[in-house]
Amino acid sequence: MTGDGGGATTAGDGDGTVTRDGGGGATAGDFSGLLARRTSWGRSDAIDRILSAANAPGVLSMAGGIPAPDSFPVARLAEVTDRVLSRSAASALQYAPTAGTTAMREAVARRAGETGAPVGPERAMVTGGSQQGLDLVARTLLDEGDLVALDDPSYLGAVQSFRGAGARLLPLPTDRDGMRTDVLAERLAAGARPKLVYVVPHFHNPTGGVLTTERRRDLAALADRYGFLIVEDDPYGDLAFEGERLPSTDVHGDRVIRLMSLSKTLCPGFRVAGLTAPAGLLGELVAAKQSSDLQTNTFGQHVLAELLGDPAFLPAHLARLRALYGGKARATAALLRERLPWLGFEDPRGGLFFWCSVDDPRVTSDLLYEHALAQGLALVPGAPFCVEQDGSRLLRLSFATLDEEQRREGVSRLATAFDKARADAY
Repeated sequence: MTGDGGGATTAGDGDGTVTRDGGGGATAGDFSGLLARRTSWGRSDAIDRILSAANAPGVLSMAGGIPAPDSFPVARLAEVTDRVLSRSAASALQYAPTAGTTAMREAVARRAGETGAPVGPERAMVTGGSQQGLDLVARTLLDEGDLVALDDPSYLGAVQSFRGAGARLLPLPTDRDGMRTDVLAERLAAGARPKLVYVVPHFHNPTGGVLTTERRRDLAALADRYGFLIVEDDPYGDLAFEGERLPSTDVHGDRVIRLMSLSKTLCPGFRVAGLTAPAGLLGELVAAKQSSDLQTNTFGQHVLAELLGDPAFLPAHLARLRALYGGKARATAALLRERLPWLGFEDPRGGLFFWCSVDDPRVTSDLLYEHALAQGLALVPGAPFCVEQDGSRLLRLSFATLDEEQRREGVSRLATAFDKARADAY
């Protein structure tokens, strides 16, 4: 069809591609007019930019939440892999139930009971990493316009999932003791009605806060009173440098969905994680997963279930991780204080990150990021984590992957980047 007066010409290309000329319309390969509205709701390229920069040749990364390669239990995984292939190859290489293999669901339930309220395998499922768990929760429970309360700043992957489902966000202040549940109570009393409240209870990403027992109890009581669900995302709970791990919020109430990552404590490559939920919800989550990917990596489930079935393995392995990461955190903190007096931070109590502030009011974290990348160092500016809070002079640094020589070089590059950013700013 051809129009006059600057109209468009539209033609089929045989492969279904639509082309238009004139008036600035769509061109070959432009499918934007066909995309669902929701594709733009939670879109952010921040994670992709972070990971791409961190993996560029010659770049030292203090960016992504990537575990140290020397933390992986390689020898044990090799041993268990051989055993699985020699004894159970047919089932390990076959399709598995959507909810997960029996052994892996039992392992998830067992670990959940060790770190929170007792739960049976009928309330556990296996997911393709805890990020899939977030996606399943969002797709199953959220309609467009529903309200989700969360810390501000918060984990970027959660913000993307909730926004991608069309949710509105209710940002709440947070401190070293986790989400300010007193502020949540005030918002609820004033009429806010979130369907979900999302928390990272241990060594919060990015702030490092730990939700206190009192606040966990308050959160559970508020959930009972107002009818919302708590989504507890806990990838770092086993990485405390000192003291005992606090029990999950589900010991204080039964309106809790737990996302249980294994990426930081075992390895991310299998993409096997666990989820526990109230009995009335699990079937809906499993149905959502079935329409998404049918099932999680069967072979990985067999390997990890057998590894976790050894009662002596996990305590010894976690003790090694805590010593490894605790040593890296202390060494990095000392070096940062020695070389970077303009950087403010609290010493991490666990996890993989420093949450920092730039004390020069004219140097933004975005400007510092650009200069750091030019020096061959990747870091994460704070703004993508923030919903309403001003993140322009906040940044996250990971201490997990660099060895001693790389750590010194990375901090040296950051010092140079700051000098150049300050010169630009002034």
